[in-house]
Amino acid sequence: MKNLIHAELLKLRTTRMIYGLALAALAFVPISAISAIAAAGKSGGGPALSTTEGIRNVMSASSSGALSVLIIGILMMAGEFRHNTATSTFLISPNRGRVVGAKLATSALVGAALALISSVLTLAVALPWLATKHIHVDIFSHNVGLVLLGGIAAVTIYAAVGVGVGSLIRNQTAAVVIALGWVLVVDNLLVSFVHEVGKWTPGGAAAALTGTSSGRFLPMWGGAVLFVAYGLAFAAAGTRFTLRRDVV
Repeated sequence: MKNLIHAELLKLRTTRMIYGLALAALAFVPISAISAIAAAGKSGGGPALSTTEGIRNVMSASSSGALSVLIIGILMMAGEFRHNTATSTFLISPNRGRVVGAKLATSALVGAALALISSVLTLAVALPWLATKHIHVDIFSHNVGLVLLGGIAAVTIYAAVGVGVGSLIRNQTAAVVIALGWVLVVDNLLVSFVHEVGKWTPGGAAAALTGTSSGRFLPMWGGAVLFVAYGLAFAAAGTRFTLRRDVV
């Protein structure tokens, strides 16, 4: 397994698109943090910075690159079929379950690494700006520490979900379009207008996990359990499909 993970990391290091997606994931962080601070307390904006919800809303910027990480996970799996490398990969490593497991582990490592950097970026942008507004934040408080930890978990799980989606939908373009369509359109509509359903969707679980649900969704621990369940379900389904289907 260790050698397979090293091989997956090597593939990532030699894929230029991955670097672009990683940079995009990190670029979203300061933009989201700045936008949250600038809009806080305004009509149509987020909660005031003096409130718990306002601070959590700002700190949730650490998970704003989750979609880019989701795409990275999809490319890691579906890219094998797009570039016709799946056959050689499975010939070298006939145990397909181990191959998928290595991709899941690698995607989780990449997601966690990007999430950690995103958390540092969030603090680097938010804390000085909040200080200029005479709002001093304890980074070890629930409003900061738990939100950042939740964001790290959410981004990491999104990476694993991406591998699962890429295993279920071999066509890389279709997998990316369907995943983004669900997250950006279907999930958002359900979360915004059908709360009782939206809180059980992956997007609703992720929102609860990052601590920004404001009482509309599950508690933070519930979002964590539900989102982990989604991650495991996609990983298991993707592994099963890869084991049962022909490579070509």
